[in-house]
Amino acid sequence: MQKSSGSNNQDVKQKNRMLVLKLITVNKGISRVDIAKMTGLSKMTVGNIVTELIEQGIVTEKALPNSPLIQNSTGNYGRKPIMLTLSPDSPCICGMLIKRELCQIVLGDLSGFIFEQITYEYSTLQDGDALIEMLIRGFHILMARTERSVLAISIASLGPLNSSDGIILNPPYFYGIENFPITSVIQKLTGLPTFLVNDANAGALAEKLYGIGKDIPNFTYLHIMNGIGTGLVLKDSLYNGDTGQSGEIGHTSINFAGPQCACGNKGCLDLYANVDNMRQKIRELSPFYPDSPLVSVSHPTWCDIVDCANKKDNLAIIAIEEFCSYVSYALINTLNLLNIATLIVGYDSSLDGFIIEDIIKNKLSRTLLSANYDKITVIHSRFNGDAPLIGSIAFIADKVFSHNLPLSR
Repeated sequence: MQKSSGSNNQDVKQKNRMLVLKLITVNKGISRVDIAKMTGLSKMTVGNIVTELIEQGIVTEKALPNSPLIQNSTGNYGRKPIMLTLSPDSPCICGMLIKRELCQIVLGDLSGFIFEQITYEYSTLQDGDALIEMLIRGFHILMARTERSVLAISIASLGPLNSSDGIILNPPYFYGIENFPITSVIQKLTGLPTFLVNDANAGALAEKLYGIGKDIPNFTYLHIMNGIGTGLVLKDSLYNGDTGQSGEIGHTSINFAGPQCACGNKGCLDLYANVDNMRQKIRELSPFYPDSPLVSVSHPTWCDIVDCANKKDNLAIIAIEEFCSYVSYALINTLNLLNIATLIVGYDSSLDGFIIEDIIKNKLSRTLLSANYDKITVIHSRFNGDAPLIGSIAFIADKVFSHNLPLSR
């Protein structure tokens, strides 16, 4: 039976307080009048909440330098509107991002702004303890650089994970690290509440709080990095599944007769849509495209291939086309199942261009069940490939805004 709980005046007050703080945070400059209009709260209630947040050093108010002067009823111009923003002394969040060959440790505020960052690259890890040592070293370096209080730590990691129990399960090709209780170890060493989230889910939450998905109730976030993952936002909330393993699209089969994947499944998307296969395609076709810039690159990176494709290089386009074909096979299953018409795609690239989004949209529009009556929207992430890193901050901010984590320790 589903549990239900009542609410009291204190609950309502705290809910209103977090609602006001969220609006101030994600809008990066908003007036008290605008908050009252958007929430339906009285001006007095908004004023009381704002005064409290200012007194606690969480929010500040000032006239923004680029704000236009206000014209009154007599035609004269008055002072610039006073806008509310997050205080530079407000509590911050420690975010961590774990990839196969790189980890990043950052400090950011509730608005998703990252003000300190450390990056470590590696080609191998001896064990989980080596990973912990790296993360903790970066954490202490960053803590020495700030006097702001830290609310919590959020770790966005490649999966599969058991997020609810804070365990990295068995990511393929991750140096044998598996069933590793990373959150309990980090929490013990730092004394801070620590959480674990799938990297693609973190990316989806970054888009929902701070990015393109802010006003989109349902969307799929597709993250392309060292593997492919998706994050799902349904009815304005991140969908985690029972244990945080939702969105593992890279380990859904697109060929049941295909080769065995390290995850145990057969014909997984990751076995087909990857940079190694793109390089192989480029090598095979390079004699037919001698003028392609990729011919002279012995080991082209993802960015090399994408940037060349965006510059209309035919060899790069062929490699990207095949990659996107594989991805679309898996996406069609996901989007048909959930009936979602918006896809946000995040990946690294050095140049402007949307060839990946254009190809994927074209393929989905031809095969998706809903395409005949619902326009398919495919958008490039506002954060390029950094959405999961920003999402590690967003994950904690969302807990604060939803009253699941206290704003002070």
